Amino acid sequence: MKNTIKYSLLIFILFGLLISCEDPDAIRLPEFKDAVNVRVVIDPDYTFLDFEDLSNAKFVFDAYTENTDLRSAIFYMSYYDLSEDSTYNEIPVEFTDFPNQHYEYTSQELAEIFNLPGGINHLDGGDLFNFRTEAVAADGLTYPDTVLQGLPQETLNVTPNIIGAAATTSFTITFNTFVGCPSSLEGTYSTVVNGTSTDDCCGSIPAVDVESTVTFTRTGPTNYDLTNFAAGAYDYWYCDAYGLCSADFDGLGAQLLDICGNVQLTAGYWGSAGAGTVDPNTGVITIDWQNGFGDQGTTVYTPQ
Repeated sequence: MKNTIKYSLLIFILFGLLISCEDPDAIRLPEFKDAVNVRVVIDPDYTFLDFEDLSNAKFVFDAYTENTDLRSAIFYMSYYDLSEDSTYNEIPVEFTDFPNQHYEYTSQELAEIFNLPGGINHLDGGDLFNFRTEAVAADGLTYPDTVLQGLPQETLNVTPNIIGAAATTSFTITFNTFVGCPSSLEGTYSTVVNGTSTDDCCGSIPAVDVESTVTFTRTGPTNYDLTNFAAGAYDYWYCDAYGLCSADFDGLGAQLLDICGNVQLTAGYWGSAGAGTVDPNTGVITIDWQNGFGDQGTTVYTPQ
């Protein structure tokens, strides 16, 4: 019994010596690296190129970074021609004047950069100038880049919480400007919708001249939020059947983009999307729409 106690005490002492001899400096957590930060802020007065005044139109933005040791930061600019449905090769635009740099591009300069035939006369409503950001840190890592590629955990090394918040974005992955026209569609509209549903509940009951009211709220120079995507058609079909009524659809991400009288309508549910035109004389908007289930309709918006 005494031997057991003696050996146990000896083991305890040796274990204590091993712990006391351990080098605390050898136990280290990996050092955290500062995130790469490239933020772009577009001048709200020059967000798009006014098709009706291209000779004086320009796109203006500022780039910012808190990093002082970036190897490089480049905005790759490309031009998308809507009428040709084609994209011109990317042109690098360097960000070198850290921590911030100012950029201004007139319509003429953009046309010259891409050697557009006819210069600014080649530009038309809906044409896009797209920019994507690429930064290389001091250690040679590129941002944004895909990490854990091919694995279920595959992701970007610039996380959504960094790029997804409009007011606090610290890395702007992409941004753009477009050729557009002054737009003034905000207000309240009386609507008439005709359409059909594919749902078993009411597929045999078309919506015929269903009336409603929809409000357009401006969110940008040519962008609007709508109170109801289907202008009462969804309520007509699905309120009694499923309890999905106007209050459930109002404000659910319905958005409209006006490009020189050609409008695009989307909503954040059911794959709802549509397109149409604005009558320049009356202001009446006509949109053909559908969703991912095959429901479809035509809505006529008349300004009140």
